[in-house]
Amino acid sequence: MTKKKNPRYAYIAPTFKQAKSIAWDYMKQFTAKIPNTKFNETELRVDLPNGSRITLLGAENSDGLRGIYLDGCVIDEYANIDGKLFAEIIRPALSDRKGYCVFIGTPAGMNNNFYDLYQHANGAEDWFNYKAKASDTKIVDPEELEKAKEVMGEKKYLQEFECDWIANIEGAIYGEEIAKIEDKNQIARVPYDPTLPVSTAWDLGVADHSSIIFFQQKGTGVQIIDYHEERGHGLPHYIQMLEEKPYIYKDHFAPHDIDVQEFGNGKTRREIAYQLGVRFKVVPKLPVEEGIHAVTMLIPRCWIDTDHCKT
Repeated sequence: MTKKKNPRYAYIAPTFKQAKSIAWDYMKQFTAKIPNTKFNETELRVDLPNGSRITLLGAENSDGLRGIYLDGCVIDEYANIDGKLFAEIIRPALSDRKGYCVFIGTPAGMNNNFYDLYQHANGAEDWFNYKAKASDTKIVDPEELEKAKEVMGEKKYLQEFECDWIANIEGAIYGEEIAKIEDKNQIARVPYDPTLPVSTAWDLGVADHSSIIFFQQKGTGVQIIDYHEERGHGLPHYIQMLEEKPYIYKDHFAPHDIDVQEFGNGKTRREIAYQLGVRFKVVPKLPVEEGIHAVTMLIPRCWIDTDHCKT
């Protein structure tokens, strides 16, 4: 608790209605025994006799929160809240009071600000993260967890009860493998090592996205340090992008369809790349089952950088 006068605290949910249904009854229950505490049912505000105030807020009108100051804040279900709420409004509101913020919620995939923030907290100074799996906390007994799993299904259960970031992502073939390396902190900050060469792996789309993975091999490990995804451009654009990065390259790997002729000029993408200074090594086409098995065996040896490998 702060020693400053008139401290202000907030609990923020995605909507004002959610804030009321989730936390208002608890707030009154925990503060009702404090003499001279006042409750404002309309504003969902608790005024304590020492001048402290706790307010429940909704994030749906984040601009309406500008101008407040805070000594402490809890943001709930952060995966469902626009990231600008914290970056542009709450963080400045905490500054002059040197306040704190707690982010809580249920995983909702890996492509949202909650996952990004969780990864940012890995090893960052003044940050802390904690994953409270139901199977670890023992708050809910094992029999009840099994019953929940039967009704919800394995993937939804893992997301809601076991804090699994990827389990419920549709089409996530390698979800179990990714979850394992995430638990081992192999999805974290993986800085570029200028003493090692960088290789790339390409998936070139036509109407679809093209993607390029940048990786370094360190012993038996594969350190994925960078990722680029884009659509609507030809090879010259991507090769120019490669040249603008500070890496010293070793190998460039492309799938078998790199040898397909480009429409209009009769040249293959491999020939075009060669003329632009990139010599591709072609990865052979495998049967689907063999390809999945190969990736499954590779993932445990991978370290993936959270800052530069976002889609």
